[in-house]
Amino acid sequence: MTIKHLPRVNRQIRAQRVKLIGKDGQVLGEFHIREAMNMARQEKLDLVEVAPNARPPVCKLLDFGKYVYEKKRQERLARKHQHKTTARGMRFSLKISEHDYQVKLTKVKEFLMDGDRVKVTLRLRGREMVHADMGMKVIERVVTDLADLGKMEKPPMRERNFIFVTILPDKRR
Repeated sequence: MTIKHLPRVNRQIRAQRVKLIGKDGQVLGEFHIREAMNMARQEKLDLVEVAPNARPPVCKLLDFGKYVYEKKRQERLARKHQHKTTARGMRFSLKISEHDYQVKLTKVKEFLMDGDRVKVTLRLRGREMVHADMGMKVIERVVTDLADLGKMEKPPMRERNFIFVTILPDKRR
């Protein structure tokens, strides 16, 4: 069950007195918990605590199974309308050949067209660490080649032997 918080029902309600709301939504008044339970039983409904922090707690007469079903349905609809952005990654190297660069660039373009953000990483190995400026040039070339499809989230950063930049897809697409 994905419902984050289920209210107390019937015998789970701890308060001695409760404010009762009928099945049609009208306020019936304040009752002792036993009276409210009897009223619920007579109507063949459940007593559900809808406002536990109120003084006295507010309870409603309703079919609990139907209530849970409706809540799940609302959550499912809310999830349906959400847009999940996924982060994809592409790793380049300093000594990348032109053909490999174009292949990887094409793949990154596909990711951006799908609406995914792309983390472009360049790994410096061994003596390449001394030439981080050349790595920055490769990253800047990637960013300029992708300028029509997306924009940088923030400028390229270097962390140990990696240089990376995150490219966000253009909203116009």
